[in-house]
Amino acid sequence: MLLRHGESAANALGLFTGILDVGLTPHGEQSCREAAERVRSTGWRPDVVLASELVRSWHTAEIVAAAVGGEIVRDWRLNERSYGALTGYGKREVAERYGQDLFLHWRRSFDGRPDPLPEETVALWRTLPPFDRLPPEALAPTESLADVVERVRPLWTGALGQALRAGRTVLVVAHGNSLRALCALVDDLSPEELRDLNLPNARPLVYELAPDLTPLHRGGRYLDPHLAAAEAAVIAAQGGT
Repeated sequence: MLLRHGESAANALGLFTGILDVGLTPHGEQSCREAAERVRSTGWRPDVVLASELVRSWHTAEIVAAAVGGEIVRDWRLNERSYGALTGYGKREVAERYGQDLFLHWRRSFDGRPDPLPEETVALWRTLPPFDRLPPEALAPTESLADVVERVRPLWTGALGQALRAGRTVLVVAHGNSLRALCALVDDLSPEELRDLNLPNARPLVYELAPDLTPLHRGGRYLDPHLAAAEAAVIAAQGGT
């Protein structure tokens, strides 16, 4: 099961959040509790809850695990994409300043990388939590979505895939782009399919997998399909997540 974190403070402000470590809003926390109750009502229980090292992910994981159980394990490979020099800027501001085409290239294309963060900024942020206890590659100066797919791949072929092959149920609580990257690996999505994929906050997405980890139903299924579709359409209208 995949779950994008609840609304963060930066989501609410319409910022390029990426590697900024911001918490959940009260609305985000409430949506996480509602998601947890929705999962609990199905009887599904995770053995393992994988989360990123960013607080909006692992706090969501804590809220859900408190209701449905599961051992929480953090992995930096699930961190959100680095938006480079766009980090912390308003999405509307970026679109107005650089034009809609470049805005969409940076935000939605498979291989578009924004300009990198300055070297001194990267060096400083690597001394701050959570990056001060993570490997240097956990804080990239900039990333494309293709870079995030390659970052997530060792987790899919390694610990996550091994847990699933062993028959364990796994809840992955992460971010819009790291979950899209995981979907690309699970569903073998083309760059065009991945560009059009939008994952709403706090809407559980279930995958049933064959023993070789191919999905029985490509794209999985949402526990709240109508609400998820409506919220994904809003994200798409805003230029995607």
